[in-house]
This record gives sequence, C-alpha cells and structure tokens, in this order.
Amino acid sequence: MWLQLHDGDGFPLFVNMDNVVDFRWYEREGYTCLLTTAPVAEKLHRLYVRENAEKIMALLRAEQERLRAAGRGAA
Repeated sequence: MWLQLHDGDGFPLFVNMDNVVDFRWYEREGYTCLLTTAPVAEKLHRLYVRENAEKIMALLRAEQERLRAAGRGAA
C-alpha cells in the first residue's frame, strides 16, 4: 500500500508501506525514520519524513478502510 508522506523540505514522497519493516518518531528532531527492506549497501534503507508515527498509523488505517470499502462496492 502506497502512502504520500513528506520529506524534510515538505516535498511529497510516495512510500510503499509494504516494504517498511519499522518506523519511529524522534520528537527532539521532529521526524520519523522509516526502515525499508530495499537494500542499500547491504543495510536497510532509511527514509526520513515529517509525519509522526501516529499520523502514519492513521493514514494506514484510513487507506485500509478505503480499500475494504472499495472491495465491498465492487461485489
């Protein structure tokens, strides 16, 4: 599932959340770090976004509900 998030400069960043294995909010720095399965130099790839972890979870839940509703409407 793809989510539109924003990088440190506020530009849109589209993230395939199916590849994200962990994310956490850093209050002091004001960003969330997402770890993805896309290998970069044999390590997990890190993405930094402005949205906090609660906002990302809310976006995930809303998208899951939208997909469920779309599935019901297609039947």
